[in-house]
Amino acid sequence: MRIYSPIISIVSAAALSLFVAMCSAQEIDAQQGANIDTMLRLAERAQLAQSAEWYKINQYHPSWGGMKSRVDDTSYFLSANGKHDPRAELEAVIRAAYDDGMAEQSRQPKLCRWVARYQYLSRNMKALGFDYPAPRCEGFERWKSGMARDHVSMIFASIYLNSPASMYGHIFMRFDSAKPGEFNRLNDTTVGYTVNNRGDFGPLFLLQSLTGGFPGDFLSIPYFMKVREYADLENRDLWEYQTDFIPEEIDKMHAFIWEQSFTYVDYYFADDNCALILLATLEAGRPDLNLIASAKPWLAPLDTVKVLRDAGVVTKKRYRPSQYSTLISNIERAPDKVREQAVSLAHSLQVPDAIPGANPQEQAQFLDLALGVLEYERNQKNSEQEAAPINQFQLKLAGVRSKIDVPAAYLPAPTPRESPDQGHDSLRVGLVMGHVDGAGYGQLNTRLVYHDGLDPNVGFSPGVSSKIGDLYLRFNDKKIRFERLDLFEVFLPSVRTVWYRPLTIKANIAIRREIQRNDGLTPTAFRVELGAGEGYRISEHSQMYVIADSITRLRSGASSLAAGSLIGWLWQPEGSWRAEASAGAFWSALGNHQNSGLYRVSGGIAWDVIDNQNNIRLNASRQWTSNGGDMADDYADLQMAYFHYF
Repeated sequence: MRIYSPIISIVSAAALSLFVAMCSAQEIDAQQGANIDTMLRLAERAQLAQSAEWYKINQYHPSWGGMKSRVDDTSYFLSANGKHDPRAELEAVIRAAYDDGMAEQSRQPKLCRWVARYQYLSRNMKALGFDYPAPRCEGFERWKSGMARDHVSMIFASIYLNSPASMYGHIFMRFDSAKPGEFNRLNDTTVGYTVNNRGDFGPLFLLQSLTGGFPGDFLSIPYFMKVREYADLENRDLWEYQTDFIPEEIDKMHAFIWEQSFTYVDYYFADDNCALILLATLEAGRPDLNLIASAKPWLAPLDTVKVLRDAGVVTKKRYRPSQYSTLISNIERAPDKVREQAVSLAHSLQVPDAIPGANPQEQAQFLDLALGVLEYERNQKNSEQEAAPINQFQLKLAGVRSKIDVPAAYLPAPTPRESPDQGHDSLRVGLVMGHVDGAGYGQLNTRLVYHDGLDPNVGFSPGVSSKIGDLYLRFNDKKIRFERLDLFEVFLPSVRTVWYRPLTIKANIAIRREIQRNDGLTPTAFRVELGAGEGYRISEHSQMYVIADSITRLRSGASSLAAGSLIGWLWQPEGSWRAEASAGAFWSALGNHQNSGLYRVSGGIAWDVIDNQNNIRLNASRQWTSNGGDMADDYADLQMAYFHYF
C-alpha cells in the first residue's frame, strides 16, 4: 500500500488542478460573457453602430436606401450581413472581443486584424464607464513605430501619359516627423493606394480598371523612393500639401491602414481609386469630416487635393520639381554658348584640358550644367551596366568642379505661378452651336475627365490632352442624335532639344458618325487614330510638331485604313487665351476608296471667361478628298462652344 501512495497523491493533485482550472475557466468565461453583455447594452444605448466613426472605420456609405461597405473581401466582416448592416457587424465585433485565438495566416492574435475596430471599441467603452482594453498587437506596434505621427501631407505627382495607371496623376500621403531638414523629409514614410494588377498594363488594363477588375492595395515605402520613381525616372513634378491633422488623429489613420491592409476593395478607375481610399483614410482619422460626400462622383487624384483645400485642412504647399524640370530651367537660363559647350562635354565623356569660362563663376555654371545633363541621362538608363560609363565620368567631373570654390550655379526649377489644385475641375459640360455645309445644328457635350489643349491651362502642361468619355449629342430639326464618343484620348506634345528628343504621342479611340455633304448621317464607325513624331520650340509660348499619323475606321461594309502626316502649332501663353492649328494629308491604304487622298485643316481659339471654370472657343475645320475619296469625308464645319467645368 505504501508503494502506491505517491502515485495516488500525484494523480489526486493533477485531478484537483484540472478541476480548479476548469472552474477558473468557467468563471473567466462567465465574466467575459457578462462583460460582453455589458458592452452590447452600452453600445446599444450610445448607438455606437450609427456613429460617424464606426461608419468611417468600416467604409460604410449610403446605398439604395440602406448602408453598404466599400470593402469587397467577405472575410473582413465578422457578421454574415456585415457588409450591409453596421449594427450587426458591431454586435459581432463585441461578441468576439475576448477571442484569444491566433490567426492561421499570420503569427498574431486574430483580433489584431481589426486594430481600428477594437481601438474604437476600447475608447468608447471607457468613455461610457466600462474598461475594455484593446488587444495587444506587437506586429502592429512594430509596424507603426517606423512611421512618424507629427504631420501628414498629401503628395500629388503630376500627369504621366506613358502609363495608363498614371495618366491623370497620382496621389499618396506622407507621414512627417517634426524633425526639420531635407534628409528627414526624404526618409519619412509614404502610404499610397494602388491597383494590384500584378504588373499587367496590357490592352485590357483600362477596361478592367473601369469595371473593378483588380483589387486595390496599400503600399508603404520611404519618400526618397517615391522621389526617385516619380521625379527622377518619370519626369513628374511633385506637389506637397501639408494638413492640420494632429498626432491623435494620425494614430487612428495608422490603425485604419493596418486594418485595411489585410483586406481589399475592388479598384475602380473612376471612383474606388487611390483618391477615394486616401480620403477614407483621412476621414478615419477625423470622422466629423465628410470629404468623400463633398467630392464629385468621378474622383480623379487631383480632386483629392481640391477637396482638402475646400475643407480648410491644408496648411502648407511646397513644390518639388522633377529632375527634368530643373534641368530645363537651368538650360534655359544659361547663355547659348555655355549651354552648347556643357551638352557637348556631357556627351563626350572626357574631361577637358581647360575649363571654358572667363572667371570661376562662368566655369562653375558650365560644369554644373554638364553634371546636370549627366545626372538626368544616367537616370534614364535601363540598368547599372548601361549607366556605368556616365557614373565614372560624373565622378571625374565632380572632382574638377570641387576645386572651384564657387556656390552651385545649378538651382532647382522655380515654383510655378499656379499649382495643379488651381486648375479647372475634371468634369465638363458644354453647348456647341455649329454650321456644316449650309446646315445649322446644336450640340451637347459632357466629358468625364480631364483635359484637352484648349481647356484652361492653369496647372497643366501646354497642349497636353488626356481624356476619357467625351460624349457629343447633336440636335437639329427637333431631333437629338448620337454624334461622337471619344472613349480615350491622349496627346503629349514634346519639345526637342540638343540633348533630348522625346516623342510627341497621339492616340484617339472613338465611336462616331461621319458627316456627309448633305448633312445626313452615315452608319456609326469605330475609329482609331495613332501617331508619333517630334516637337519643336518656336518661341517662349508656342511650339510646333510633326508626326506620322494613321486613321483606322471600322464600320459595316466600309472599313478603311489611311496613313499620312500631320503638322500642328500650339500657342499657350500664361493668360486667358490659347490657340492651336493643324494640317494633315493621308493616303488610303485599305478600303473601298483605296489610293484616294484625305486632307484636313483645322484650328481653334479659346478664351477663359470669369475664371478657369468657364471656357468659350471657336473651332473651324475643313476636310476634302481626292482620287474618288469617300464623300462623307468632304465637309466644312464651324463651331462656337461654351464649356463649364465642375
